[in-house]
Amino acid sequence: MTEQKLHADSQTTLADTEYFFLGSGKFQAAIQWSKNPNASPLGVILSRPENFSRKSGSLLFHPELGLERTMITVIIDGVRYKARHDDLTVCWSEYEGVPNIFATWHAGDCRVQESFHTSPESISLIRWVNVIGANERKVEIESALYANPNLFSHFGHDRNFLYAHGYDMINIASKQEVKFNERFISVIPEPFFGGSLEAHLIYYVGGTGEVDINSGFDAERQYWEKTSIITDSRTTNHESRITNLFKAAKIGLRSAISANGKFDASLWQYGMEWGRDAAMVAEALVYSGQFELAKKVLENIITKLSNDQGMVAEASRLRGGADSELDSNGLVLRALYTYYEWTGDDQFIKEHWQRISAIADYLLHSEFLDKETGMLKASRDIWERNEAMGIKPGYDITHQTFAILGLEASFALAQITNALEKSVLWKEASTKMYKSYTSHRTHSLIENGKILKRRLLDGSVQRELLIERAKESEEFFSKFTPDNMPLAKKGAHYLEPDVSQCFPIIYGIVDPKSEVARSTMIELEKLWSQAWDGGGYGRYDISGEPDSPGPWALATCFMAQAYFEMGDLEKGMRAVDWLIEKAGSAGSWFEFYGERPTPPLPPTGILVWAWAQFITLIVKNILGAKVVNDKLILSPKIEGIDARVRFRNE
Repeated sequence: MTEQKLHADSQTTLADTEYFFLGSGKFQAAIQWSKNPNASPLGVILSRPENFSRKSGSLLFHPELGLERTMITVIIDGVRYKARHDDLTVCWSEYEGVPNIFATWHAGDCRVQESFHTSPESISLIRWVNVIGANERKVEIESALYANPNLFSHFGHDRNFLYAHGYDMINIASKQEVKFNERFISVIPEPFFGGSLEAHLIYYVGGTGEVDINSGFDAERQYWEKTSIITDSRTTNHESRITNLFKAAKIGLRSAISANGKFDASLWQYGMEWGRDAAMVAEALVYSGQFELAKKVLENIITKLSNDQGMVAEASRLRGGADSELDSNGLVLRALYTYYEWTGDDQFIKEHWQRISAIADYLLHSEFLDKETGMLKASRDIWERNEAMGIKPGYDITHQTFAILGLEASFALAQITNALEKSVLWKEASTKMYKSYTSHRTHSLIENGKILKRRLLDGSVQRELLIERAKESEEFFSKFTPDNMPLAKKGAHYLEPDVSQCFPIIYGIVDPKSEVARSTMIELEKLWSQAWDGGGYGRYDISGEPDSPGPWALATCFMAQAYFEMGDLEKGMRAVDWLIEKAGSAGSWFEFYGERPTPPLPPTGILVWAWAQFITLIVKNILGAKVVNDKLILSPKIEGIDARVRFRNE
């Protein structure tokens, strides 16, 4: 039998393809714009953010047709037209304060405009269609509902909407006059401005109802008016690339996060949650002015992604022992303090204090805390490599950095709840850890004037991944590290340089202006364009890569943050320019850029953390936002960049 293959639209990393994301918390939409001849030029990808899926598992994907039937057909005097690869432009736009995705193409000698937007807490995606130049000709707008047959088994129409029911529910309706033919709906457009014709198609995800487009539009405007806004006077254009990308990152975060604070760490890839990612996302939501959404994410961490023992989940699992990602605890605690510092919401901290306290206490468990140095030991790093991949028991730079910051944050939060006895323990632990981290005689994570990645328990520096190919580890490698990946090959697998070595510089544990910072960053520059063209930073030396080598948007954000803190604007802007280039018109980043064997590895998805880290880069490291004595101070590092940043009730 001939092997059946899914439509090309199932692939996430198709060449010449971009994704624009919108969402309301109740549903998520991605608009696909592709110049790839095998893909649908304009596709609508719908899903629920709390129900993680691959692209091929989204609600409107069809195995044989891909996203083709999500494209509209404009019928003019009986002649049918669709958007073509060579005659389609998609971009972000804004109308009266409401962001929308705007597509333009031609139907014969007429111009067609499509616009997509949503509103807070809504289950509906509004698709506005405008046909310009039809004059007195007969025009219809046709759409179809070929919902994913793996999810839907009942199709039909009722009153003024098409429906698909099964494991979920989708309806397509219109405010204009409609007629039906099997799974197709035809809309008769109405006169609009300047003699053009307009129609609305409304996608309801998970239900149906009547949408008041005007009130929904007003609610959406009010939502975005509250958020932080970046301005850039350096260009003569109305907006710069930085401001456009900041907006896209704000919108992307809202699209990815469900109404209950859940999100897939990498859309269409993992189908899992990480407490660490969620903490970084919550912090960025605060900086972007989306306080209410930040609170939902933090509540999800506190109630679902952690337990009474203080463990924080990674890959939707609660692991203990040597595989603990101890940086996650510190990051969660830091995010909680950032939320409180910027919003003043002490009630949230008091309400969840017992769990917050447990997350802080977990860092002081005897299995992790070394009594002599006060530092944390485990067999894990931030990139989730463990002993099977050659990470030996020891002291990781990331664990120490974020534990110091997290325990300091816990000390500050404890003042709100009067948990003074515990706060003293956390403060003492943070102070001792910091002293050992910077100056311990045998275990300091600074040596020869540079920041180290990792020391082993005996104080020796781990420079390579020390892999013991026992039978059980061979089985691990065969499942998760394809034969052609660098870590599977024979030879040395280097642990340094690793982008995590710049974390102490970003967060001020090591003075960014110091010689230690400068020398460390010289070493980390080796991560730029290691074995690929076009720039961008890899996570670490590619010889230690169990996955495909390539630059990461996340790693490039981190390096940009460090350079801006150091005052090296040239290298900082080089990284920002790379991020802007890779984000494209849509403003979204894949987890990394490179070839990936799928299977056995999952497809590369859109990394939610990357949106968050870009927002943090702009607000904290370029604008220099800092809270001092309950006041927000901005100290921009680039002339011409300014902002209106939401803070407290201001």
